[in-house]
Amino acid sequence: MKKIMLLFLLFPTFSFAQYYYSFKDISGKWVELTRTDKNSDVTPFKDTLYIEIREDGFMMVRHTIGATYYGDAELYENKLSIQKDVYNVEGNEDGVLKLKKGKFTHRFIKQEAFTPSPVQKAIPGAESGVVLTEYENLNGKWTVYKKTDPKFTSGTFYIKNMDIIEMNMNNVFSAQVTFHNMDSVYSTDATIKVQNKEMQLVSTDKVLKTRMLKNDGEEMILEHGSTTYFLKRFKK
Repeated sequence: MKKIMLLFLLFPTFSFAQYYYSFKDISGKWVELTRTDKNSDVTPFKDTLYIEIREDGFMMVRHTIGATYYGDAELYENKLSIQKDVYNVEGNEDGVLKLKKGKFTHRFIKQEAFTPSPVQKAIPGAESGVVLTEYENLNGKWTVYKKTDPKFTSGTFYIKNMDIIEMNMNNVFSAQVTFHNMDSVYSTDATIKVQNKEMQLVSTDKVLKTRMLKNDGEEMILEHGSTTYFLKRFKK
């Protein structure tokens, strides 16, 4: 016992040394695997977190249910801050990143690329869901609340929202569409043509041919290439 006390006296900080992680240490694309509460009990969840952290401090946080946000993060003494969120980095071992936020501890596994679930798993029956193409089921402001793209790049412009204003002729509508990428956002006038389950959007600089997987007048699912958009109609 005396020897142990002597070690504490000679090396008072030895037992309390803490490793402070850098952005390089925790960089990568991370997908939430488990979530535990303050009692270390596993908590079921549906709002899976997808986090990308770069060595230069740029960070993106995406929820399967909820918002996507990004920007320059701060990391000081294992406190990782992005916008209003603050995580405590508790460990990064064997390919598992452990972050604590509030009363929950999130464990992430590293992936080479995000691979979101197929549409039918995200919303059962979506591919065979109802597709309404009448004007009253299309007009209004549609907002993208979620999108998936396994080929995501920061420079790609994605649909943010679209306001279908009026019908010019049969199945042809005038609209205003907002696009955004990781750095900028812009809005443009557009013409939308709907035929069967195909929706073609033509603006001054883009022609998007999408397929409607679902439209019940309140929720719409569009597929364009590798991207799947989930939209809600918040205002008619």
